[in-house]
Amino acid sequence: MRYLVLISLLFIYSSVSAQSERSAGIAADDFTNALVDRDTVELKKLLDDKLIYGHSNGWKQSKRELIEDLYNGKIIYKNISSTDQQITLEGSTACVRATSEIDVVMEGKPVHFKLMVLQVWIWKNKQWKLLSRQSTRI
Repeated sequence: MRYLVLISLLFIYSSVSAQSERSAGIAADDFTNALVDRDTVELKKLLDDKLIYGHSNGWKQSKRELIEDLYNGKIIYKNISSTDQQITLEGSTACVRATSEIDVVMEGKPVHFKLMVLQVWIWKNKQWKLLSRQSTRI
């Protein structure tokens, strides 16, 4: 009987873990779509107030700066495509790592990036919030 309970608990844990990883991946996709769509309402929901958004050139933005720069057109995300997404879940924290190709317009100039991106998401108030993002050029 003990073994049956143990096996059942392990099955439930693995199912919950897989669902949590999937939901973190969905949040990361929602974030990407909100950037490209310039959806500041959605971004306000997805971004933690303590966000540090790091770019590959060392430029850092807060939640307020990211939303303002997107709204004002300082940076316009035209396309973001990601491959090789890996999600690591530890408690209420998810690390989402991917290879991304990003087309942006920065201050009127089109730029293409190929980056390794790491996003750190936290489970807060029953939803995933982006706490930190850092990228490096490939």
